[in-house]
Amino acid sequence: MKAGAARKPRTMIPVRLRSSGSILSDDAAYIALKELGGNQGPIGCWRIRSALQAGGIIASEATAGRLLRVLDLQGLTRAIDSKGRVLTTKGGRHLAALERARRQDSYHSHLLQAVRAETVEDVCELLTARRAVEAEAARLAALRATKPEVRQIEHAVRRHIEETHRRGVSTEYNRAIHGLIAQASRSRILQAVINVLMQEEYLQEIQSRIQRAAGGVVPEDHLLLLEAIRHRQPEKAAEAMRAHIDRLLRVVQGYSARPKAQSERGGAAQLRARSP
Repeated sequence: MKAGAARKPRTMIPVRLRSSGSILSDDAAYIALKELGGNQGPIGCWRIRSALQAGGIIASEATAGRLLRVLDLQGLTRAIDSKGRVLTTKGGRHLAALERARRQDSYHSHLLQAVRAETVEDVCELLTARRAVEAEAARLAALRATKPEVRQIEHAVRRHIEETHRRGVSTEYNRAIHGLIAQASRSRILQAVINVLMQEEYLQEIQSRIQRAAGGVVPEDHLLLLEAIRHRQPEKAAEAMRAHIDRLLRVVQGYSARPKAQSERGGAAQLRARSP
């Protein structure tokens, strides 16, 4: 996952567009609308067919024509005599919405790729990102959490301490605590980012090993967080979250300080393999 690392390009596999049920697939409709939106005047079926083929969808000119008629019925396109079709105002809005959705999907995909930790340095970057995002979530939770939400966080913290003392680590309740704090922040953006950062299974396993390497998870960190949120102390909550993640970060940075051969995949493998 290093910066500048070459990624293997994906090979486009042509998909045949049938003339029946699948005629208005999301991809086919998007390609047709985009082709229409990129032209000032009306265009015909052969241009849509060419655009579909360029996008990896095999279709006959007749099938492209049927696709356009379906778009006509939905009010997204309009025929101009025998000259071809143009986008309607509704079609332009729909195309803009599709493009926004695709950009969001792309951003989400890139974020998921970014959080797939492969080296010790990757883990450090992820923890640094979590420290910034989760500290703000904790600050907002101290301002916005309802009493039922505080009770939920308290329950998760108590169970986390019990499980940690019994088994040495408790990834499930650790994740629950951070998720509940994110939820209590009332920030949809922060909650979405934290959920993505916390769902990476590889990172969760690495984190459990880090916690063992640190001499335990120090579950009391979460008690400090809980008390700050309960007593509506936003700055203390943010500082408690930063201190909690810093504790893990210092352990990982110790691996980064080792010789390069160990600080790459070997270092990450050592964290994975470290026994409880």
